[in-house]
Amino acid sequence: MSEPNRDPVAMNSHANPDLERDSTRAHAVPLVLLPGTVCDERLFAPMLSELDHSEIIVLPLTGARTTPDLAARLLAMAPKRFSLLGFSLGGIVALEMIAQAPERIERLALVDTTAAPDGNVDVRRIATEKARGEGMTGYILGSWDKLVSPANRNDVKLRDAIVSMAVDAGADVLAEQSDIAIHRNDSRPRLGAIDVPTLILAGEDEQVCSLDAHAELAAGIPVARYFTIPKAGHFSPLENPAAVARHVRDWLDWTQETLSNEPSQTKGAEMSDATSKPQTKGASPVAVENVLQVERHDYPDLAPTNRPRSQSLNGFDDIYTDIVDYIIRCTHKIWDERDIGLIYTHYTHNCVLYGTTGTIYNREDVVRDTIQRLVSFPERRGMGTQVIWNGNDKDGFYTSHLVTGSGRHTQYGHLGQPTGKPFVSRTIADCMVFENKIYREWVVADTMAIIQQLGLDPHHFAMKTAKAKFDAGLISLDIGENRRFLGQTPPNEKADTSLAHNDIEAQTIEMLHEVFTKRMFGQIARDYAPNAQYHGPLMKELYGQAAIIHQHLGLIGSLPDASFEIQHVASNPCEEGGTKVAVRWLMEGHHLGYGILGTLGDPTGKRVQVMGMTHYHWKNGKIVDEWNVYDELSLLVQVKLGQLAAEAGVAD
Repeated sequence: MSEPNRDPVAMNSHANPDLERDSTRAHAVPLVLLPGTVCDERLFAPMLSELDHSEIIVLPLTGARTTPDLAARLLAMAPKRFSLLGFSLGGIVALEMIAQAPERIERLALVDTTAAPDGNVDVRRIATEKARGEGMTGYILGSWDKLVSPANRNDVKLRDAIVSMAVDAGADVLAEQSDIAIHRNDSRPRLGAIDVPTLILAGEDEQVCSLDAHAELAAGIPVARYFTIPKAGHFSPLENPAAVARHVRDWLDWTQETLSNEPSQTKGAEMSDATSKPQTKGASPVAVENVLQVERHDYPDLAPTNRPRSQSLNGFDDIYTDIVDYIIRCTHKIWDERDIGLIYTHYTHNCVLYGTTGTIYNREDVVRDTIQRLVSFPERRGMGTQVIWNGNDKDGFYTSHLVTGSGRHTQYGHLGQPTGKPFVSRTIADCMVFENKIYREWVVADTMAIIQQLGLDPHHFAMKTAKAKFDAGLISLDIGENRRFLGQTPPNEKADTSLAHNDIEAQTIEMLHEVFTKRMFGQIARDYAPNAQYHGPLMKELYGQAAIIHQHLGLIGSLPDASFEIQHVASNPCEEGGTKVAVRWLMEGHHLGYGILGTLGDPTGKRVQVMGMTHYHWKNGKIVDEWNVYDELSLLVQVKLGQLAAEAGVAD
C-alpha cells in the first residue's frame, strides 16, 4: 500500500463564470479543509470545482494518537488565521481546534460529524483488525449501506472513489485515526463558546453521525445554520457536491449582520427537520435543501400551500419555497390564472427579453406582449415540463424552463381570424433572476408548430411579420460577419469548455462542438443511447441514433456555412437517475442548401440566425432524451426580410 501524503495539500479551485457575473471572491483568509477517516483531498475535489476561492489547504489527519494532540499539530501547520471546514473525523478535530485557538478561526463548517464523545471503541478495534486481515476494500464495502444514501448505493464511480482513498491510506492510517476518534473530548459543553459563523451540513440519509447529533450541534452553537443535503448519506461532499458547494459558497460570505437577519427565520414558510421529527429543544431551524424537479411531480407539489422553504431565497416573496417553485408558480399565475400584473413585481423595469424575431427592452412591453398573445388564445394552458437551474440568492439564479403549451385559436388577434383549431407546442425560456425579479430572459417558442396545426399559411404570416420589420427600417435581424471561421482557418479542434461547471456539462459542450462545429455527426452514435428519444420542433418525436443524426444533419444542410456558439449551460442531478443539462445556443449562416427546413423553399442565400435551447438527459454515460426547441417560422421571417431588402435594392 502506498504511503499517504502527510504534507498539506494546496488546492486552488477553478473559477466559476456563472450567471454572467464577476466571479472573483476577495476572501481575506485561506480555507482549511479536514477530511474524514481514510479520506484525502479527493473527498473535496467535486465540491471545490463549484467554488471560487484563492487559497485552499487540505491538512492530513495523521501524526498523532489523540484528538487534542492532532488539533495542536494542525494548528501549528495552519495559517495564522483561516476558515475551517471539517468532515466526519475532520469535524471532530475542527471542534477541538476552535476550542484550543478560537482567535485564529474566522468561520467554521461541520459536515456529517458530531460533538459527542466516542461510543464505538470495540467496534473500531474490530474493524481495524479486520481491515488488516481482509484489506481496506472490505472495510469500506462491509459498511457500504450505512455510508451512502440508498439513492447512491449502486453508484459504481462513487464506490470506487471512496474505496480508492481507503486503499491508498491503508490499515495503519485507519488504526491511527481510530485512536484519534476514540481519544477525544466531549465538545458539547463547549459549543456555546463558539461565536463565529458556523455552517452545519448533514446528508438527509446520514446513518454514521445521526441527524439528532447535528441538531444538537445547531442547538448548542448560537450562530449556527443547519441544512440537510438531499440524496446524500454520510459522504455528502461526494454524493451531492453541488448542494454542499452552494452552502459552503454562501457560508464564506456570511457576516454577523446576515446571520442576525436570517431571512428563512423571519420571512416565508417555517423551516422543518429533514426527518419530520421534533427538533432538539432550542435547536436552530433546519433548512432541508430538497428543490423539487418538475417531471415527476404534479403542480400542487411544485407550487404548494404548506411546504417549508427548502432553499435560501433572500429577497423573494414569502410564498416561494425554492427556485423551481418560483418559476413554475409565477409562470402559472401570469399565463394560466391571467394575473398579468404580477409582471410588475416579477420583472425589473428595464428587463431585456430576447425572442426569435425581436427583442423587448422594458417591462411595459412585456405586459403588452403577454396580453396580445392571450387575446388570440384565451384557453391557453402552459404545462411546466422541466426546470434546470443553477446559482443562489446571493449572486442570482439562472433557470431554463421547458413548457408544453396547449389551447385553441378562438379569438381574433395577432394570427388573424380565429380558426377554432387546437394546438400544442413547446417553449423554453431561460431567465436570470435576482431577488424575485427577472432582469434578463431568452424565449424560444415553436411558433411554426402552432401555425401548421392551425392550418395557416406560414409564408403569408412570415411575409406579414417581415414587412412590418422592413417598414420599421430593418433589413436583417442580426448584423456582423459569420463566425464559423477566422479567415481561412478550419474550425477549432478542441471545444471551449470554460462555460462548464462540471464534467457532464463539459462533455455536452464537447459533443456539440464535434457535431455542429466540426460536422462529425458520427459523434451522435457515440454519445446517444441506441434507443434515445428526440423531442424536436414541430412536435416531432423521433427514436434512435439514425433519426437524430438525420434531424441535425438536416438543420446544417439548410445552413451549411452556419457557425455554432454556446451561450450558457447548466445542469441538475435528475430524480430519474443521471443528469439533466440545459444549453442555450446560437447558429448563424446563410440559406444555401436543402434540409429539414422545407418551408424555406429553394436556397435563397439569405442570412439566417437561429436561437435555440436544448435540454439533454444523460444517464449511464449516454444521452437518453433530447428536447430541442428552435422556431422555423423565425427563419422564414428572416428569409422574407432579406428578400424584401433585395427587392428594395438594400444590401443585407
